[in-house]
Amino acid sequence: MRKNGISKILGIETSCDDTCAAVVELSAAAETSPFGRFDPARSRLNILSNIVSSQTKLHEKYGGVFPSLAKREHQRNLAAVTAQAIRSSGLKKMPKEKLSKEDLSEKVKNLKMIFGKEDDFFLSSAEFLKKTGKPDVEAIAVTIGPGLEPSLWQGINFARAASSWWNLPIIPVNHIEGHIAANFIDQKKNANADIFPAVCLIASGGHTQLVLMKGIRKYETLGESRDDAAGECFDKAARILGLGYPGGPAIAKAAKKFDHQDPDLKIKLPRPMMFTKDYDFSFSGLKTAVLYDFKKRPEKMQRSKNYAKAMAHEIQEAIVEVMVYKTLKAARTLQARSIITGGGVTASERLSSRFRSEIAKLYIQPDLLVPAKDLSADNAAMIAAAAFFDPDKISGWKKMEADANLRI
Repeated sequence: MRKNGISKILGIETSCDDTCAAVVELSAAAETSPFGRFDPARSRLNILSNIVSSQTKLHEKYGGVFPSLAKREHQRNLAAVTAQAIRSSGLKKMPKEKLSKEDLSEKVKNLKMIFGKEDDFFLSSAEFLKKTGKPDVEAIAVTIGPGLEPSLWQGINFARAASSWWNLPIIPVNHIEGHIAANFIDQKKNANADIFPAVCLIASGGHTQLVLMKGIRKYETLGESRDDAAGECFDKAARILGLGYPGGPAIAKAAKKFDHQDPDLKIKLPRPMMFTKDYDFSFSGLKTAVLYDFKKRPEKMQRSKNYAKAMAHEIQEAIVEVMVYKTLKAARTLQARSIITGGGVTASERLSSRFRSEIAKLYIQPDLLVPAKDLSADNAAMIAAAAFFDPDKISGWKKMEADANLRI
């Protein structure tokens, strides 16, 4: 552990349907930071492991995440995923603690209090903790919100159990801040302090937000979706077209095959709230427009591949155009030095391409930060990374709570 800070963190993420665990390390360069913590001008965050257990196939038939199923799968997977993250991180094994009968009894008592009536979750977690020695980390980071409350509680309770058993502090993390922090992981070239102020676009299945970032942990929400998030719109539109789940990748795949507009099935969707004076979004009406267009088509056309490709292309263009236009408008108005993206939707090649082409037209061109594809979607490395933003933000394991509507 560094003299003034934390060097390695075990991250836990269960805000939705992916069970995630990771170990992230703050590079030696951070020694130059006067606080021994993450400084974008001097530090680098390295992933030692990043394990994601996806539930996509389980929820596919529902066309979205079924909360009770997600909760059950998190309980089943957390011990195994965390064990794999610790094992594959290459961390040295710490000597197993020799516990007296009284100490062991107290630890088991704490676990029973944490898991309550969730007997199977208690048993799998207790078995994991008894078998696994304390990892060579200085803290545990866990997502406390926003997200699905049943899912959030599983990660929180597992982290509480590990914190209690291993005597490690817990750092609560905002999921949105995690998506921002993903941009500072394993970068070939360290971000420097000149990236601020930055306009951050967070776009996923549950969130579409524009946030002004004036510095590390200095945020101001500029706008957000008033109804459906961009990812949610992709999911619902893909379900209408029978393209599968998750909708974003399914629509991107179909759109990529589109080559020209057939005059017989010309499609033009609205760009909702694109030119409003605020920075809010609304994608519910776009989904409705897709449904109306689909219903007015002859059944034969509804089932045609050409229609699906043309509609997928137009859906993608509509969502991308709105997000790019509003983000660049905010960047110009607020004189942002950079644009930071995060969330599963921002893994879209079309979105990155459109950003780059539009930024190239500007007189003053902000830098564009896009995380690696495997760091755009939900993962625990981004949660551990966000914990380095403020390693002193520690909470006792007895006081941890989920906040499904947590604000940044």
